[in-house]
Amino acid sequence: MQELLYERPITLAHRETVELEADDILAAAYTGNVAFLVVGDPLSATTHADLIIRARNYRAPGSERTTPVTVRIIHNASITTALGSSGLAGYNFGQTVSIPFWTEDWRPDSWLFRIGENSQLGLHTLCLSDIKVREQSIEDMSRGIARYQPPRYMLIPQLISQLVAAAQHHQVDYLHPERTLAIALCRMGAEDSATRRGELIVAGTLAELLRCTEPDEAQQQEDIREDEQFEEENPTVSEKEMDARREARRVQRALQFWGHPLHSLVLVGHRLHPMEVEYGRAFALPGSRWADVARDVYGARDT
Repeated sequence: MQELLYERPITLAHRETVELEADDILAAAYTGNVAFLVVGDPLSATTHADLIIRARNYRAPGSERTTPVTVRIIHNASITTALGSSGLAGYNFGQTVSIPFWTEDWRPDSWLFRIGENSQLGLHTLCLSDIKVREQSIEDMSRGIARYQPPRYMLIPQLISQLVAAAQHHQVDYLHPERTLAIALCRMGAEDSATRRGELIVAGTLAELLRCTEPDEAQQQEDIREDEQFEEENPTVSEKEMDARREARRVQRALQFWGHPLHSLVLVGHRLHPMEVEYGRAFALPGSRWADVARDVYGARDT
């Protein structure tokens, strides 16, 4: 479809293509026109900036001097330009952080202290959720097997859960679930279609956003009964397989409420303008304490 649109051959470039085959891209660009198409901001990834540096320092085969490849950048919309739809002022944002998927033995949380630095200045923090595409398992990598795991996209519940867990582990006071306001941004710029929901913006406290997909007591009991029945019917099932079953259930509930990725989250800073509070009311969950927390905890004035 894209080749029909552009009337040019298109090569799907994965991360390793850009990182390991950059010389091939530049060699083609030196003698002709090559367009490097990306989603969102073309320079938000350091890999893309590195490609430009390589182009500036390119040396054509057989040449004894640098023969730079001309680069033209066409800027594009991204989550950073869509933030205005949340009602939060762009000049009140601090550092952006990326929240990676945690594993059993790898739980990086250096991003927590970037959030803390923003919090001290009263600035909002954009939290980008992790994306796992064409990722290999450790076992396959160690064996040299070119096999990739199914794509994974972090959803709002897991993002918030990791934020809260890291804050509790380090005993910081700037991510209290009931006193921290946040705005969830899902599929920004997308329109509703027959097969997929469009843009979704939801505001509330971290605790309120988490409760959106938490099962009630009756659902929890039903989950337990289903798991017990499954174990009875499959006596050899492992605990790891049961954990995967429970995780799949959590993901399905998250998708039912939040819809498909991509998801991002803004942690609201204390330098909160009354207009930002008022704008956010339109996105607040029913019964949310959005305005109360803004007034009583953040000290925001009423409009």
